[in-house]
Amino acid sequence: MLLEVQNLSVSYSHFHLHPLSFQLDRGETLSIIGESGSGKTSLLLALAGLLPSEGRTQGQVLLHGENFLAMPEPQRRKLRMHVLSIAFQSSVQWLNPKLTLRQHLQEVLAHTYSPAQQQEKVATLMELVGLSQDDLSLYPHQLSGGMVQRFLLANAVALEPELVLLDEPTANLDAASTQAVVSAIHNLKKTNGTAFLVVTHDMKLARQLSQRTLILYRGHVAEAGETLAVLEHPKHPYTRGLLQSAVSLHPLRDLWGIRPNTAPPPPHHGCPFYGRCTQSISLCRQTPPPLLPQPDGRALACHRGGVVPQLTCENLSYSYGQKQILSRISLTIYAGEIVSVVGRSGAGKTTLVHLLAGLLSPPSGASMTYQQEEHSFLALHRRLGGMQLILQDSQAALNPRLSVEEVLSEPTRLAHVYHPSRIKQALEEVELDSSTIFLHQTVGSLSGGQKQRLSIARALTMEPTLLLADEPTSMLDPSASANLLRLLKGLQHQRGCSMLIITHDLYSACKISDRIYQLESGTLSPLDLTASLPLNLETLLLEKENTVP
Repeated sequence: MLLEVQNLSVSYSHFHLHPLSFQLDRGETLSIIGESGSGKTSLLLALAGLLPSEGRTQGQVLLHGENFLAMPEPQRRKLRMHVLSIAFQSSVQWLNPKLTLRQHLQEVLAHTYSPAQQQEKVATLMELVGLSQDDLSLYPHQLSGGMVQRFLLANAVALEPELVLLDEPTANLDAASTQAVVSAIHNLKKTNGTAFLVVTHDMKLARQLSQRTLILYRGHVAEAGETLAVLEHPKHPYTRGLLQSAVSLHPLRDLWGIRPNTAPPPPHHGCPFYGRCTQSISLCRQTPPPLLPQPDGRALACHRGGVVPQLTCENLSYSYGQKQILSRISLTIYAGEIVSVVGRSGAGKTTLVHLLAGLLSPPSGASMTYQQEEHSFLALHRRLGGMQLILQDSQAALNPRLSVEEVLSEPTRLAHVYHPSRIKQALEEVELDSSTIFLHQTVGSLSGGQKQRLSIARALTMEPTLLLADEPTSMLDPSASANLLRLLKGLQHQRGCSMLIITHDLYSACKISDRIYQLESGTLSPLDLTASLPLNLETLLLEKENTVP
């Protein structure tokens, strides 16, 4: 085994990287993914024995079975660049401003190669990372950010080390430069058997380079396993949030990122992701989840065993007389996501949402569960934290003779959970006036846009974990429709609830949805719009660069 990390932890006065363990053999690549402040760079510095004096390290870093951290510094210095090397995130500060690129490389190569061999090796290294021979005469301050990053990689692999630690190797690179770095890493793995540990926030890069991936959050391992399994089927809510925030993976979506921390002060001592999670329970606040092996081979730290389904239906069919409307529909909506169902008028979209809301009785043979349990779905509308339906026609859904206050308070009064603060908060969240004057207005005096927002506010008073919205923008003008879509996405982002949107507008669905299904001829099928794009942005950039004279 080339590298074996055993219970490695790093402590600063303001941060703690909790014990983690992993292994890495020749020719393997491990990606470490996480937001800024998760401990990725601290991990690299600890592995290389380069932590600043205020950092304390515990645990073992075994190189070929010997504890690298227990060695005297002179002995570790002999192994750096030969067995283990590190390339920091693009920054000129890692280069001597008084030396040219040629002098930098020669300074490293002199440890192993003769002057004659150095010339050939310098040329090979520059070609490897996509830099020109003419660049060798440049000084660090004359380089672009992308050139600095590529040269740091060349410098790190100059003596053909067995293990290279890379800190955000493509963070400041254009598409062509990124491709050059990726190709260089693949070449080194193939020709020299070089192993890489790559710290990155780029999900696409991790997918291209690594066999295994480890997800870090605030110094804790959230999830770890085979890269394709972790990135294509994430189980931890944090991993899923990172993937849903990746621009390169979702070029059509209006991205919001992971929601901010909503945990009340003082800071909790349970799961570090508790305040941002969309499915947290009281246990998550009280106790940190252990990192446990899963049946598919990955490791996961989540009290709920991964992302949980809010609503699941299987084998759902429905007919009006002899006419089959829906045929063997299966659908799962997970905690904290927006799912859209698109289809033409008459496709059965409203029938589907009425079945899911409990307004129609499902036929025998169908299975429907809410939060993994069987329920009376209609009763969920009268329960705090249950389900709420926003009907397509708000004009017909709201009694025009009632006041705004009466319409808003009706659900909570029926559920015996009425409190004036719920009404005020709901109005403010949908950006309606919460003054007494507005509360006393009759619903019939409101505009169409105000009625639609009022319908949403009415649903929010019950603090739903799932919102079902049937064509919520179909009766609005383009401006009001755009504002309402952003409002719905903002509410879902802030509250962490799940949402099912029924619509005929595919463009709107693309902007806010995590997943999209098409309902056609009574059957439901997933849509992957990014796979059908005629040209992705990266390809477009590369083609333009290749045509520039």
